[in-house]
Amino acid sequence: MNRATDTAETALDFPRRGLLWAAVTYAVATLSLGWPALTGQFLVNPRSDQFIAGYAFREFAASALRETGQVPLWNPYLFGGLPYVAAMHGDIFYPTALLRMVLPTDAAMTWGFIIHIFLAGLVTYVLLRSLGLGFFGALVGGLAYMMSGNVAGLVSPGHDGKLFISSLLPLALFLVVRGVRDGRHWAWGALAITVGLGVLSPHPQLLQYMLLVSGALGLFLAFSDQGSGVMARPIAFRRLGLAAAAVIVGAAMGAIQYLPVREYVAWSPRAAGKSWEAAISYSMPPEEMVNFYVPQFSGMLDRYWGDNLIHLHSEYLGVAVILLAALAFARGWNQGHRKILWFFTGVFVVSLLWALGGYTPFYRLVYAIVPGTKFFRAPSTMLYVVSFSAAVLAAIGTDLAVRRNIGRRYLAGWAIGVLAIGAFGALGGLTSLGVGVADPGQADMVYANDAAVRLGALRATLFAGLAVACLYL
Repeated sequence: MNRATDTAETALDFPRRGLLWAAVTYAVATLSLGWPALTGQFLVNPRSDQFIAGYAFREFAASALRETGQVPLWNPYLFGGLPYVAAMHGDIFYPTALLRMVLPTDAAMTWGFIIHIFLAGLVTYVLLRSLGLGFFGALVGGLAYMMSGNVAGLVSPGHDGKLFISSLLPLALFLVVRGVRDGRHWAWGALAITVGLGVLSPHPQLLQYMLLVSGALGLFLAFSDQGSGVMARPIAFRRLGLAAAAVIVGAAMGAIQYLPVREYVAWSPRAAGKSWEAAISYSMPPEEMVNFYVPQFSGMLDRYWGDNLIHLHSEYLGVAVILLAALAFARGWNQGHRKILWFFTGVFVVSLLWALGGYTPFYRLVYAIVPGTKFFRAPSTMLYVVSFSAAVLAAIGTDLAVRRNIGRRYLAGWAIGVLAIGAFGALGGLTSLGVGVADPGQADMVYANDAAVRLGALRATLFAGLAVACLYL
């Protein structure tokens, strides 16, 4: 490569003020979905628990705090009265509660969602840059994560705790990279604060997943060859010890929420744990993996025909994201990001098996050995980790594409596949597949969803075709 070409590619890949350009891109992307907030609208779906109950007890706390100057300890309006802090009435001590001091409750909740979707993209960008990916790879990776169905789609049901943890995941991973790999001492305090915020979110199930992924990355960085040799064992163990200490300090920050919970837990219906049948409820049915590509397949909201009683989230990964992630598999194993590709491929596989819950034997192992699992249900909530790992793989694929490390055979194969899937869906094949896998009593709902599935297949084909064309050009 001559000097002129090298300079041109460097300028292409590392624009000036890259972080600012990324922030502007993510702000536009966020507002492309959240623009009704600019006119004061509440973005939560009226069918959700958040609309029916969550708004009410947040408004109750905000009013009580303004009138008395303190957080209420008792909620007299539910079941004849419940402890307010001990029964975990949402983000009582999380920073978004401050928004309700200056904004109406619905507007404060809406802007809490918007801020966290933006941060999910921006912090993912920062993490990917720290892992050595170029500007465009990191930019696409952040977009892929923040706009995935299982992150952006959390606004509709108002699942704020899930969204908070989803945006904290890339931050925790970034701090693990800076602490364990780079030995930056400031990372430990920042990691403790991040864990503390996760504890206060409060969504213990998704927090557990965040800590598991962060711990796995820490071990990977400490004991694998990162290109400059394997880290000396004393250094590795010292940095892992500091990481564990940061987690303990972060957990202690949540004592204001969880010490009252300990007093209340004896009266909780989850005090004795959950049976296997309860723990695997709301697992992701395997056929709903089709939603990764065509999100309308199993029906949305009141059109849902799958095995679970309700389906307020989305599994959609994005057709372009899938194409770019596949490129990482096809061309990335001998490139500079091979180690990261291996790690996040493993994360993708494990988190997908976890999300499938009781539909595979794998979850028996999880239920038996992972602490806390017996107190949770809905293994499908692990989907945010699936989305994140897919976004990282798409970022690697984008890096390869920017460097023109892509073959025409690959693109020709995808072009044929995209057209085949589009034709199959548009001609009713996905509806027939739905009828084949659904319970017989749900067949009418599958047929009622037919028009949406056909249109969704055509839409997916259009955007997948545009992605192939961009890569070809």
